[in-house]
Amino acid sequence: MLMKIHITNLYGMNSRGTQIISQRSVVKVAKELGFKEMSLYVYRVQSDTEGELRKRLDGITSSVEDGDIVIAQLPSWNLTRYDKALLDVIRMRRNVKIAVFIHDFVPMMFGGTELDYHQTIEVYNMADLLIVPSESLLDFLQEKGLKVEKVLFQPMWDVPFSGELQIPEFRRQIFFSGSPERFQFVFSWNYDIPLKCFTYDNFEVKGPNIQAEGWRNATELLTEYARGGFGLVWEQTSQAHYYRYNQPHKLCTYLAAGIPVIMQRGLLHERTVQERGLGFVVDSLEEAADIVKRISEEEYQELVSNIRNISFLIREGFFTKKLLIDTVNYLMLG
Repeated sequence: MLMKIHITNLYGMNSRGTQIISQRSVVKVAKELGFKEMSLYVYRVQSDTEGELRKRLDGITSSVEDGDIVIAQLPSWNLTRYDKALLDVIRMRRNVKIAVFIHDFVPMMFGGTELDYHQTIEVYNMADLLIVPSESLLDFLQEKGLKVEKVLFQPMWDVPFSGELQIPEFRRQIFFSGSPERFQFVFSWNYDIPLKCFTYDNFEVKGPNIQAEGWRNATELLTEYARGGFGLVWEQTSQAHYYRYNQPHKLCTYLAAGIPVIMQRGLLHERTVQERGLGFVVDSLEEAADIVKRISEEEYQELVSNIRNISFLIREGFFTKKLLIDTVNYLMLG
């Protein structure tokens, strides 16, 4: 019987959230490679007894057979108890190989306790291979007790897109997508440069240079961004520290659209942005607005040209495709 490769996919959360969008973009590429989807649903796992949880997971994993490979995209957002039980059930097959693809390290994301760190890393230690968003996070996990030896690094998120996009035009405007409740700077934007904010439909504009654009799906966002401007990657929250370790999804969406980025200093990929001429790294929003105010059209188009190749790779799913192929190769051949 031929070996099968399974990959988990998440359902039951807000479809507009990065948690769902990132998992589904990975699965989209995985299916093109012939992987089989294993659907996980977010629910109140606390309501399950151990027996009920086991019965549920037996059904979810019923297609996994001896010798298969399973790539678990974690967290499942069903608590660590669920994630551990899921891998326990998969491990009951003979010669099965498990890769854990870390999307978010929840204890760091939300200020967890040492016990939270320990329990999550205990789940990671059940894997044969880990896919980690950065070397800095790997170092941190190893300091906290990670023992998995086979590790691959995620280069960046892909944004698979098969349509046509225009070449961005020179426009002195900044794009941002996200909840104003989380990103409070949106409420106090008072700079000369327009900020086009893509968020929920009932967002009340509170400044002359803030334009509320409503929510857009990925295809619509890319089309809007590609008209021209700059993409802002900013974490003015307690999670700014977290994104020194984890992949910023906004960055790759802007690059997929072909527009230059303006990134807060200290976030992952700041060196890539600077060294490859993909945009600017700044210390303040005032500095960001000033750059857009002063840049020339020639300088802008040079940045757009620098982005063209990486934009193509992100839209084609290249980084995810290579990562998944490398994962299977590493698990099978060592």
